[in-house]
Amino acid sequence: MKRKDIINIILFILVFAFAAYRYSTRTYSSERSAFVMDTIVDIKIVTNNKDANEILDYAFKLMEDYENKFSFYNNKSQIWKFNNSIIDSFLIDDDLKEILSISKELYQKTNKHYDITIGALSEIWDFDNEVLPTNKEIEKAIQVTGFKKLKIQNNYLHKPDGMKINLGSLAKGYIVDKVVEYLKQQNVISGFVNAGGDMRIFGRGKPFKIGIQHPRSESNEIIDVINVGNMSVVTSGDYERYFMKDGKRYHHIINPLTGYPSQNAISVTVISETALIADAYSTALFLLEPEQSLKLAEETDELEAVVYFIKDDKIEKLETKGFKKYH
Repeated sequence: MKRKDIINIILFILVFAFAAYRYSTRTYSSERSAFVMDTIVDIKIVTNNKDANEILDYAFKLMEDYENKFSFYNNKSQIWKFNNSIIDSFLIDDDLKEILSISKELYQKTNKHYDITIGALSEIWDFDNEVLPTNKEIEKAIQVTGFKKLKIQNNYLHKPDGMKINLGSLAKGYIVDKVVEYLKQQNVISGFVNAGGDMRIFGRGKPFKIGIQHPRSESNEIIDVINVGNMSVVTSGDYERYFMKDGKRYHHIINPLTGYPSQNAISVTVISETALIADAYSTALFLLEPEQSLKLAEETDELEAVVYFIKDDKIEKLETKGFKKYH
């Protein structure tokens, strides 16, 4: 065989090998938005699997399945049925066990300010029609509120008559984590899930620039920008769902001890590895006085946080030492 023919064969093998390598490492990118969990959910993925659209199909179905389990308002959900039936006990699975575990921990850490048994209170606040509940209604709802009144025995959750559980402060974060877990199982290389502000990023080489909404801007102005890599970011604010009456702001983050919206913070952003922790703690920190909130955040290894609040008619902020690295 001539030397020229040998060189041509080698070149052909190299070109074929390179083409095969490129084919085997080819990536597919897919992005989709849908209205799930009463909000707009955006998911973007990069994968070696050409069935990227099918992966997204199941990711959104997974969200809907979890919503049908945890939703406070959806009458198909297990929580709704538990809250609105005469049955006072409920067989719990591993998902609910995990949620109850972190809920109990935060209930204790926040001296009863964070409380998922707030359902009776959240029901009497009509933000759509901007109607204030009466003092009598609030007092009655507080009587059936209190996590310590829940009992877990032999995998059954027992609640007093009239008590209602609302998982709105952490279920969304839990579901986002479950979706990311599924995406990783499908060998998705990188991506993000953003469920109405509950965001988790994974597999990226470079961080995202994420804006924190100004809590008193009517035009979606940004109060700060943070650079976040493969972490979760969640913000809770008193501007998300509220109404004004007689010059006072009434928002959806209710203090279970008073029955009224918390008046401590106006916005809290938490960064953590999981969306569950970020979601739950953003609400828990919001309910505490700013100094207490910062203390709890500093004592919790798995998160960083910034708290915005009003002092002398000006917006002030407190942030954990570790939060500064995200600026």
